[in-house]
Amino acid sequence: MSTRIRFFLLTLSGIGVFALGYGTGSWERKTQDRHLSEAGIFSHLPKRSAGKGSFPSEHPERGGSGGAAGGAARLPDDQVRLDLSSVLENPHRESRERDLTEIGRQDLRSGQDWKSASATIGDLVDRSFYLRGVVEAWALADPREAVDHLSGLGLSARSDLIPRAVSIWASTDPETAEGWALSLDHGEVRDLVLESLYRSWAVLDPETAVLRSLALEEDDSRHRALAGVVQEWSANDLAAVGQWARSLKDPNLKDFATMAVADEMSTRAPREAMRWASEHLASDSQANPEIVALVASKAGFESPLETFEWLKSIPPSPEAASSLAGVATYLVEDDPSFAWEGFAELSENLRSLVGPAVASTLGSQDPEAGIRWLAQQRAGESKNRSTGAFAAGWYQRNPVKAEAWVEQLPNGPEKDAASRGLSASTGEPGGSAVSRSTP
Repeated sequence: MSTRIRFFLLTLSGIGVFALGYGTGSWERKTQDRHLSEAGIFSHLPKRSAGKGSFPSEHPERGGSGGAAGGAARLPDDQVRLDLSSVLENPHRESRERDLTEIGRQDLRSGQDWKSASATIGDLVDRSFYLRGVVEAWALADPREAVDHLSGLGLSARSDLIPRAVSIWASTDPETAEGWALSLDHGEVRDLVLESLYRSWAVLDPETAVLRSLALEEDDSRHRALAGVVQEWSANDLAAVGQWARSLKDPNLKDFATMAVADEMSTRAPREAMRWASEHLASDSQANPEIVALVASKAGFESPLETFEWLKSIPPSPEAASSLAGVATYLVEDDPSFAWEGFAELSENLRSLVGPAVASTLGSQDPEAGIRWLAQQRAGESKNRSTGAFAAGWYQRNPVKAEAWVEQLPNGPEKDAASRGLSASTGEPGGSAVSRSTP
């Protein structure tokens, strides 16, 4: 697999930060961010837009109720005009941003001087939401005119606003929108536009959107567009998109598509994702083993015990091992009794594997329970690693108490391991104050 495609896969799945590092001298928790936004590689719209460039003082003349040639159009009776000054004073971010977007739509439709209005918004993020409303309304009325004008703006505004306009354009005339998008100079804006274009196209006709995205010449553009298509298609027909992914002949594209499907499937149907991943691993000798961590990172958060059992059932691998450790943290957080009951029922090998994850979670959540749990573990290397993980986890919660606990431990392997755990948390390569004080 090429380095570039691997980068996309890691970005897609978030597995680079999932699970728990359990190598020598490091017990730092590295669980995946559980609130993955729509971002990843599926959405790259910047949060800030400087609104650079030259906007016209009024939008071009149009026919119909939205026309501006004859002055401001009257809003429908059931639509209340929002006051820009009042909205900007709203301290609640989400409602303020939503209202700013609506004001932008209203101003464009009614022929207001939205260029002047946008200039009065000093906060660049707030301004970007206002302009998004303008662009959305403009794209509905005349998408080609909107994107042509936006192309003259600065990079920040183009990367934020053009993909939105093209997405609306693609919902009604994807082929014409595609021709315009492909004429753009190569660069980040073009990639964002193509991704947005094919994602919207997939809502109308996923099979065609897939074929057109696969026909793109550049690897970056092709894979970004394909990822958008797969996500939208998966939202409507998981079975069909899964079957399509399996049918691909190009190993790199098949790998990418399979991972993209697994990512979306894990979010929408975790049990199906686990079954599908197992089937994929069993039927394809070239299957990317990272699919295990991808599925586990999301399914484990939704159904930790079921995901843990699934990981135990699949063939052993480094990916399965690290995922077991990661899901163990979910298990303890979801049901603390697992540390006392479920953990004791595991095989010795599994206890050694997930013990540090259990100990680290107890250290960060309930140190007193963690001390009792450690006392029940049999002396040896496995307990030493768990002790180090516990100390590291506790340090993240209360450094003073964690160091005091390590200080009072009797000299020996467990205290040495605990000191190394503190060192891992503090980033001190030579050891913490506790480890340095140990004879």
